[in-house]
Amino acid sequence: MAMRPLRNMVFSKVDGWQSNAFPAATLSTPVGMTRFPDRITPTPFQHTLRKKRGGTLLFTTKRPLLRPSILFIFLISWLLTGCAARANTENWPGLTANGSTVYVAYGPAVVAYDAVAQQSQWVFRPENRALHINAAPSVQDGRVIFGDYGAAGGMFSPTIIVTVYGLQENGTPAPTTLWTNNAAATDKVIAAPLQVGDTVYVGTADNHLSALDANTGVEKWRFGTSGPVWATPTYHEGILYITCMDKRVYALDASTGSQLWQTQLEGAISAQAIVDPAEKLVYVGAYNNALHALDMETGNERWRVEATNWIWSAPALVDGVLYFADSSAQVFAVDAASGEKLWQVAINQMNESGGVANRVEIEGAIQASPVVADGVVYIAAEGNAATEEGLLVALNAETGAEIWQRTTRAPLFTTPVIVDNMIVVAMNSELAVLAAYDRATGTPKWSYVPVWE
Repeated sequence: MAMRPLRNMVFSKVDGWQSNAFPAATLSTPVGMTRFPDRITPTPFQHTLRKKRGGTLLFTTKRPLLRPSILFIFLISWLLTGCAARANTENWPGLTANGSTVYVAYGPAVVAYDAVAQQSQWVFRPENRALHINAAPSVQDGRVIFGDYGAAGGMFSPTIIVTVYGLQENGTPAPTTLWTNNAAATDKVIAAPLQVGDTVYVGTADNHLSALDANTGVEKWRFGTSGPVWATPTYHEGILYITCMDKRVYALDASTGSQLWQTQLEGAISAQAIVDPAEKLVYVGAYNNALHALDMETGNERWRVEATNWIWSAPALVDGVLYFADSSAQVFAVDAASGEKLWQVAINQMNESGGVANRVEIEGAIQASPVVADGVVYIAAEGNAATEEGLLVALNAETGAEIWQRTTRAPLFTTPVIVDNMIVVAMNSELAVLAAYDRATGTPKWSYVPVWE
């Protein structure tokens, strides 16, 4: 059915970004509005837009309360069920690696898991069991810092309390809580924080970036934007580069938060900026279907490369080549200095029918960044939405030729990490939250489902 504009709604991407201005939401997410019109499910409090039948949740639209009776019925039902809170399993996990340990933020917990020993190290759950955590943890010098999606300040309170946590690993089954800060944000923390020395930088969905003391959580400064910050900031030689859903790229003094320059693009930006000191460029993928190269000192655009759809995630920069993917499952390699396209390939899934292997174009987008190592580009894709599978593919970095591919138990939205000879992915599945595959062959090595009380 045709997608109809839903007036007086508030759009949120996977319960992540909310905008009170309907035009801003449609401008920032044009592809979501026009290319995924497959299914809208109304409820008393929201419309849910899903991709294909039973597919992945893409957007929800928060509806105004229509009648007091609806609110009354909802509250009675909530009370009769014991006020139980469940994690929003529609969101995808956040994943970080440090040595042999992978850290995954999933549902109501953050888990540390030794990928080589295949052993859980610790599980952290906030006291509020209703909280949900998706931002990948930032790990440095044993400090693990992350933010949550927030919780209501009270049963009838419109206030959302969002907390940033600072933990210290100490070799015991549970890390020590160094500090918590529930004043740094009033809306969700979506991206991994960035630790630089004794400062941690946290982008928030309530339109600002906070600089906190990494040891105490005390705020040093904050910088306001005109849109949500979905991406981890990038640091280089005393300068922070911030991308924002307001379509802007900001360069800030990392010590003071003073703005050095800003550049406005034609599309919203959920991808982290990548800095190239050799070319003095900052690379940014945006929702206007393009990868932009900006001058590090001025923010002026040097060149751009057109993609076939919007770009969710950051490119990978290796040996003067940029590798990036778009939401039409296209993967690109371009020269980092000039933007010249070296190759472009479509990610297809191999299906066997009657003993014959056929390539089938996948319907799922690529929202994770490529991972490049030893001449191989690893791509995590949403895969086939009809079967709710994900797809992990290895490509030759020089030619784009496929080396191997492997279907996964759930769609892949999170950038994989490399540990030893394994490529580790995170997914939203009751069968496997973490899974590892042999980097050379794609052979499954192990899978893991966290357990908590």
